[in-house]
Amino acid sequence: MLHAVQLPSEPFVALIVAGVLFGLGRVIIQRVAFAEDNPWLVRIMTIGLVLHLFAAFAQIFVVDHLYHGVADWTRYTHQGALLAPDFRHFNFTLAGANVRQIVNDGSVSIATGIVMTLVGVNLLATFLVFSWLSFIGTIFFYRAFSLTFAGANTRRYALMLFLLPSLIFWTADVSKESIMMFGLGLTAYGAAKIFARRRGGFSLVVPGVAIGYYIRPNELILVLAGFSLAMMVPTAASRRTFGGLRRLAGLAFLFSLLGLAVYLTLHYLHGGAGGKISLQQTNANNQGVGLGFGSSGVPYSTNLVTFPRDIYEVLFNPLPIKAHGTSQLVAALENTVLIGLILMSLRQLRMVPRAAFARPYVMLCTVYSGAFLYTFAALGNLGLIERERVMLLPFLLVLLCVPRAPRGSPPRYEWELRRRVRLQVRRAAERMSGRSGGLAPAGR
Repeated sequence: MLHAVQLPSEPFVALIVAGVLFGLGRVIIQRVAFAEDNPWLVRIMTIGLVLHLFAAFAQIFVVDHLYHGVADWTRYTHQGALLAPDFRHFNFTLAGANVRQIVNDGSVSIATGIVMTLVGVNLLATFLVFSWLSFIGTIFFYRAFSLTFAGANTRRYALMLFLLPSLIFWTADVSKESIMMFGLGLTAYGAAKIFARRRGGFSLVVPGVAIGYYIRPNELILVLAGFSLAMMVPTAASRRTFGGLRRLAGLAFLFSLLGLAVYLTLHYLHGGAGGKISLQQTNANNQGVGLGFGSSGVPYSTNLVTFPRDIYEVLFNPLPIKAHGTSQLVAALENTVLIGLILMSLRQLRMVPRAAFARPYVMLCTVYSGAFLYTFAALGNLGLIERERVMLLPFLLVLLCVPRAPRGSPPRYEWELRRRVRLQVRRAAERMSGRSGGLAPAGR
């Protein structure tokens, strides 16, 4: 982490950028609401858009006044400010900003330089663009959910997705989180289209995977693992439509996807000198005292027996009774809300195992959520975990919003249809048995 470098934030330029982004956002919102045929979406999504843009200013204020100017985005904005003049003259050597590695941190600095080429070296305006991109990512997540469940229970998911504070605040700056929210949203929507046999899915997945590779390869691995397993789920639609060449093409894509996931896993886990970076070492590296270590000390073990503790550390720690300081108290309040949402969604969670084999997108979300909880608990620092968790929430919230078919309504899932058919057959057999018994001749 670096101390903030004072970059200009001319209010007039930032106000113009905010107005343009709000106008573009409203156009997208109107189109999505029209496509969904849900007028109430306009209000919810507009509130989310305004909150995202306002959070860009809040990020700068909080870092300056609560975190004493210490934040990761200071490095990205400083390097982006150095790259922007070169980009304007079509000089893409990256030497002026000392960007040594494109994958991971370097890619964020390059993205910042591109944005500053367009809006100028203006801190607030740059934040607004990144926050707007993360908001578009949440729209992609919403569309993935709506496509998977044919518009059912979308209001519940929309309220959680667009209004949850951490999803707004932690993606409102120049950061990996804001870019990954956009990239993962692209990937999720593309995957949902592929699972639903809609056109255009691969054209969304490919750029989403590219963004994930350059920004956060570790999270991309989890998405690819979930996507690969979800592609193996045999649904009624796949059995009807996949045959011959299409089945061979699907298998070829699946094996290439698995190969990419294996390559990225090996590349990510091993450094250039061949030294393996384990989850235990990651946890040890984040332990300590001093600047940036104030919330470290979170224990971790790769033993699956400790997985319930991982769930607690990632989702619920700190609780209000353990919170110290303003930032932890705010996080504890949201954790309490998350506990309430989970308790209110026990019926939905009970349906997840069956829904995962009826809707491949639910399988993707299940695999990603479980793997994320297991691996990211190794960060060992509550501050890091709280920030990284925003990449989990859009997938986890899907599991809390799996729609149930109301009593008396047509079945929503294949297993419900089979159960209803079996029940009807059994009742018909019982009626026939009763009639046969009534017509039987009396014994002499």
